[in-house]
Amino acid sequence: MKMQMNNIFQTDQLKPNIKKGLEKINFLKPTPVQQQVLPLLLAHQNVVVQAVTGSGKTHAYLIPIINDLDPELLCTQAVITAPSRELASQLYKVARQLRDAAELNISIEYLGGGNDRTRQLEKASNSAPQLIIATPGRLHDFAIKKIIKLDQVSTFIIDEADMTLDMGFLNQMDDIMVRLGTNVTIGAFSATIPVKLEQFLNKYMEHPEFVVIDNPSVISPTVANDLIDVGSKNKKDILYTLLTMGQPYLAFVFANTKKTVDELATYLDQKGLKVAKIHGGITERERKRTIRQVREGQYQYVIASDLAARGIDIPGISLVINYEIPTDLEFVIHRIGRTGRNNLYGHAITLIHEEEMQQIAQLEKLGIHFEFKDLKNNELVERTHYHRRDNRRTRAQKLDNRLVGMVKKAKVKKKPGYKKKIKVAIQADRQQKKKIEERIKARKQKRQRKRERDRLREDLEK
Repeated sequence: MKMQMNNIFQTDQLKPNIKKGLEKINFLKPTPVQQQVLPLLLAHQNVVVQAVTGSGKTHAYLIPIINDLDPELLCTQAVITAPSRELASQLYKVARQLRDAAELNISIEYLGGGNDRTRQLEKASNSAPQLIIATPGRLHDFAIKKIIKLDQVSTFIIDEADMTLDMGFLNQMDDIMVRLGTNVTIGAFSATIPVKLEQFLNKYMEHPEFVVIDNPSVISPTVANDLIDVGSKNKKDILYTLLTMGQPYLAFVFANTKKTVDELATYLDQKGLKVAKIHGGITERERKRTIRQVREGQYQYVIASDLAARGIDIPGISLVINYEIPTDLEFVIHRIGRTGRNNLYGHAITLIHEEEMQQIAQLEKLGIHFEFKDLKNNELVERTHYHRRDNRRTRAQKLDNRLVGMVKKAKVKKKPGYKKKIKVAIQADRQQKKKIEERIKARKQKRQRKRERDRLREDLEK
């Protein structure tokens, strides 16, 4: 417990080279997830970690892995899987950055699509990489052909575990994990832990430590998360207004199908916006070129489908717009999690029709808080919460005892004007409660904004 109170980057369990490397890449203060997870993985404890996207999960497992690799042991000692080639490739670059900063002589290889399979095969066959970062498909391919041996792996990490489930990789992961040795440390990192994923992890992890980074919601507090009912207005026109009224640094618009992605891209292009699109219908070459151009700042607006865009790590996304609510509601978490990273301000907007309020209610149960807004004169303004009527009914059921007595009395004594008196009293009670609730809410929001400003100011000063 004492170690948890100190900066984990200064623990004696980390090699001097690792500490110097962290300083070189300006990792001086651990994030909460790093502070909690590093001691567990350094002690070779199985972990299931749930934390919001952008919380520092990557280095929470990379640091202990690279710290524990033995340069003299010429076999695969650690494996990290990521569900998309873009994410795996990004992890590979981050791992190499830390290795090079620490000046360690260890071999790291990326196994995934987008690169020459034959070349990957030759390199893996000639000498076993000490750390492998791979997509499930390519790792499964090499493992069942016994090109890669996993029996001496000491640490196995599943990154973006819920996405691995969503993309249908659990059967391949099953084939991979049965090949691991008995003394392997397993870690699963995810923004959400669905029941099916938890059942899968229980097959391979005995008594794991569950680490949940407590947040006011599953959305980062640096993200303003708004909800707009488009009503009878033209949805595409509203999208265009939202994209242009604030001139975002980089905006991502999410739609559910490639057809809608194409339609929106064509519409916005006709409106004069330079738009990139990412969906499963474009070729791999086009996809890689588009992502490179977005990273280079050639595009300010990107329209994407979920499965095509998940796992793509593009910095600087300042605005996310959910043009449609996905069928799998947890995708909303991943969409919104693309903005507001690294303590930077982010903005997310979800467009709905009134009949979709049931899905919004389910999202709120998941811990996603929305601010209801209207678009007026090219500005977002506050509006009344859709659940106001429900709240009124709830408040009416919780009348003061004095008013409850009046209602009961009215049932047996029907004096002239008595019912009106009851209605007036109940209305006054509701109005008073409403004023109190609004004052409390305003104070909470003011305190929350102040805490966020203070925290951001402190981080910037550091």
